[in-house]
Amino acid sequence: MKILARILAAASLVAAAAGGASAADYSKRALALDPSIRAALLGKWTNPVDLLVIDIRSVDLTTGEVRGVEWPTVATKTGSSAPGTEHDITGWVSGAPANPAFDNVVPVTLTTSLFEYGTLPVWAGYLKDGKLVTMHYLVWPNRTYPWDHVSAFQETWTRVP
Repeated sequence: MKILARILAAASLVAAAAGGASAADYSKRALALDPSIRAALLGKWTNPVDLLVIDIRSVDLTTGEVRGVEWPTVATKTGSSAPGTEHDITGWVSGAPANPAFDNVVPVTLTTSLFEYGTLPVWAGYLKDGKLVTMHYLVWPNRTYPWDHVSAFQETWTRVP
């Protein structure tokens, strides 16, 4: 019996490694994403803290995947990326039906790799009233103290006219 259990466990691991897991079933989404969400997100966004522009170029209404690029508008310090240096961004948009007893927003996440520095920024927040309100988490590979590798900020993004 132990041998059979080991064989089944090994077969299960092989199947999982070979892609035996089924694909995501987006029909179970709490709220189908409609074209108005795509229209609300597409385009250029900026905030006064980062001095960046994020250009959201695609929103997949089936999966919720968001893609685009970001770039600095100014060199913020000596040795930083030159204005216009692009980095790919990816992220997700989701949603749930509005509940009249609660505030309702469109959840959004974005991330990129600032490969020049080894840092990984993540913006997680929501779309509401034409603004992206996010928490910005920035993971640093080298810091003076072990507790200082993740910085957190709040940022509100508005459309670039």
